[in-house]
Amino acid sequence: MRVLHGDSLSPHTRKVALALRFKQLTYQLAPTSPFEQHERVMHHPPMQTVVGLADGLDTLYQDTVIAAYLDDTYPDPLLYPGNPTYRANIRWVEWFCRYQLDPLITDILFYQRVVRGHLLGKDIDHQAVNYALETLPDCCHYLGERVKVMPTQTITMASISVWSLFRCAEMAGMVLDDRFTVLRDYLAELGQHTLFDDYAQEENHQLTPFFASPISLSMN
Repeated sequence: MRVLHGDSLSPHTRKVALALRFKQLTYQLAPTSPFEQHERVMHHPPMQTVVGLADGLDTLYQDTVIAAYLDDTYPDPLLYPGNPTYRANIRWVEWFCRYQLDPLITDILFYQRVVRGHLLGKDIDHQAVNYALETLPDCCHYLGERVKVMPTQTITMASISVWSLFRCAEMAGMVLDDRFTVLRDYLAELGQHTLFDDYAQEENHQLTPFFASPISLSMN
C-alpha cells in the first residue's frame, strides 16, 4: 500500500493525492503537521512544507518530484501529456503556482485567515493579508492568460496544481470578482470534473466550519 505523508490542509499534499487518484493508484494518507516531527520526513532537508510518498521500497519527497516519479513509473494516464511545448507549458503553470502564488495564497491568506484565525484561535496579521490582497491581482490575471488555452476536459498537472492551490484560496475566503472572469470560469469548469468535485466534497464534510468569510482582492 502506498502511503502519502503530508499535512492534509496543504495544497501540495492535495496535489499529490489528486495525482494518485487521477492515475487510479490506491494510497493511504498519513497526516503530518508542519508543527510536529515525523519519522518519515526527518531524513529530508528542512523545508516549509514536506510531502512524502512511500511506494514500496521507494520514498519520494516534494510534490513536483513525486508527480514526475508517478508519470515515469505509472505512465497511463500522463500528468504531463502532449508535445514538448505543451508539457513545458504545464510545468510552467505548475511552477508559477508553486513558487509565485503559493507564498501569497497558502503562506499568507490561508495561514492567517484559516489556520491562525480559526484553527489556532490567534490574532491575524492584517498587514500581511493586505499585502497578499494587493499583490495577487496581477498574478491572477497572468495565470488566467496561461490557463485559458488549456482545455479543462483534459486533466494535467497544471489543472491539478491550479485547483489544489485555489482550493486553499476558497477556504481562506478569497473571491475572484468580474475582473478575473477567465480564471474564475476556468476554476468553475474544473470544479465540475468528478476528480475535483469528489475531493472537495470529502474536504467539505470536515472543513466547512473553518472556511473564512469572503474577502476580495484589492483594486489596482
